[in-house]
Amino acid sequence: MKITILGSGTSMGVPTLTCQCPVCLSTDPRDKRLRSGLWIEVNGKSLLVDVSIDFRQQALTRRIHDVDAVLITHCHSDHVAGIDDLRIYNMVHRKRIPFYAQPADIEEIRRRFHYCFNPVQIGGGVPGIDLNAVTGPFDLFGLRVTPIPIKHGILDIYGYRIGPFAVVTDASHVPPDSMEMLRGLDVLILNALKREPHSTHFSLGQALEVAQQLRPRQTWFVHMCHALGHAATNASLPPEAQLAYDGQVIEIEGAGRP
Repeated sequence: MKITILGSGTSMGVPTLTCQCPVCLSTDPRDKRLRSGLWIEVNGKSLLVDVSIDFRQQALTRRIHDVDAVLITHCHSDHVAGIDDLRIYNMVHRKRIPFYAQPADIEEIRRRFHYCFNPVQIGGGVPGIDLNAVTGPFDLFGLRVTPIPIKHGILDIYGYRIGPFAVVTDASHVPPDSMEMLRGLDVLILNALKREPHSTHFSLGQALEVAQQLRPRQTWFVHMCHALGHAATNASLPPEAQLAYDGQVIEIEGAGRP
């Protein structure tokens, strides 16, 4: 399994518009953070976790030539606003793309992207997506995918586990039952907004505490704002729990097996 971090930033991205802070002015490419997204290559298939507002730029930069399926964590714009850019994959590969999300998000996608399902004027085409409501584990590309219920403020959203790998983003709380579902991981991708507390996202300290409780072999933090500089923050963290960066590639040996 090969995982590429498409975007490690929070909803505003880094640099943040109008900001002149040291991180926003940094020349370190690891401080340039697009909005949230993962690209997973496994068993000859191409899988996205979320489709951010920056997806077109991410796909061009990382040379994503096909998309076979999409897992949606939740329907905030920084996670789904790039859906319209998937239509080129429909056109080139002459296929529809299955989406997997919790039932409430399926309905939100249907509402927000209504023109995909009730086209009045096709024009340049619309995304061809098939919506699948997920309420429990399911099989995809020969793998078992398990949705992980988590809290994003008052919202119920999903993380996902695929074998020894899991992604949990935009969490402010992981319920006890979900913590148990996240044990025994090789790699955990987990959100860490900034050092200070926040009402809807883990702080860096809270995320580190979750990682220490779960004890995966490696934790990579994502969804960081401009309050966390890459090099300085990582120097303060243990080697098994570090900030990720855009374009980072993580490989998990043998994770493509059923």
